[in-house]
Amino acid sequence: QWYQRRVRGAQLDLYSEFASYTTAGTLKSCLTEDLRICQEEDGPETFYKIISDLYQKFPAVTTGNSNILHLIVSCIDSQQLHSIICNVMSKKMRIFNVRSIGSLLKSTLEWETFEQYCVWQLLSAESVPSESVIDVLKDIKDTHHYELFSSMLIFLKSVKPTEKVVKKIIFLQNFEEQLVVPICVWWIDKYSEGVIRIIENFISAAVSSMDDRRLNILVQFVEMICKAVDLNHMLYEQTTLWRQIKSSYGFISASVKEECSVIQRMMRENRFESDSEPDSEEDRPQLSKRKRDVSVLDSDDE
Repeated sequence: QWYQRRVRGAQLDLYSEFASYTTAGTLKSCLTEDLRICQEEDGPETFYKIISDLYQKFPAVTTGNSNILHLIVSCIDSQQLHSIICNVMSKKMRIFNVRSIGSLLKSTLEWETFEQYCVWQLLSAESVPSESVIDVLKDIKDTHHYELFSSMLIFLKSVKPTEKVVKKIIFLQNFEEQLVVPICVWWIDKYSEGVIRIIENFISAAVSSMDDRRLNILVQFVEMICKAVDLNHMLYEQTTLWRQIKSSYGFISASVKEECSVIQRMMRENRFESDSEPDSEEDRPQLSKRKRDVSVLDSDDE
C-alpha cells in the first residue's frame, strides 16, 4: 500500500505538469474536463476510485469546485456516497470552501433533487460552520427551493442556537414559513430558556437603541411563533419576555399591532405584571453612539 501511494503520488505530480501544456491551459480546467470524460467513458467505478486521491493532491482546484461536486453527485449510489462521507469525516478529503460556500450552494439550486440532497449529506459530514450556510439565503428570493429549505432545516436541527445563529435566522426575510418558524419552534422546545433569553436580549437592545424597525420584526417573530404552537406551550409562561413586549408596546407600529392578534390578546388578559410602560419617545432610554455600536443587534455580522 505504501508503494502504491508513492506511485500514485508520482503519477499525480506528472499529471499536474502535463496539464499546463494542454489546450485547457490550467490544472483546474484540465482536471474538471478529464473527470467528466472519466465518468462518461470509464464509468463511475473508476471515477469514484480516484476522486479521493485527487482531492488530497489538488485541494486548491478541487475544494469548493462546484463542477467537480456536480460530477460526484450526478451518478452516485448509496455505497459510493457512504464511501465519500467516510473519507470526508476521516479528513481524507475536503469538499467545501467556507469562503465560497454561498456561491456553491446557489449553484446547486437547479440540480436534481437527489443531487441536492447528496450535497447536503456531504455538507453535514464536513461540519461546515452554520453561519456560513445560513448566509446563502441572503441572495435568494424564490421561496420554492424546497430541497434547500428541507435540507437546511435538518442541518440546523443539529446546531446549538447561539446568539449569532438565532439573530441570522430571525432577521431573514421572506422565509418565515419555510424555515424561520419551524427551526425556532424546534430550538425553543429543545433549548427553551437559552433561546428565550436570547430573544429577550434582542428586544431589550432594540428598545434601548431606538431601533423601531428591528423591534417590529422581533414582535412579528414572537407572534408567528405563538401562532405555530398551542396555548399550553411553555412560550406563554415566559413572564419576562411578555413584560418586555408590553413595556415596548407603545413603540410598535400600528400596522404590526393589527397583525399581532395573539400579542393583543395577551395584553388584554394581562397575565403578567409589567414594569411601567413608557408613554412617549422621551421616556425611552437613550444610548450614546458608542454604546449603540456594540449592541447585540448591530448589523455588521448579519
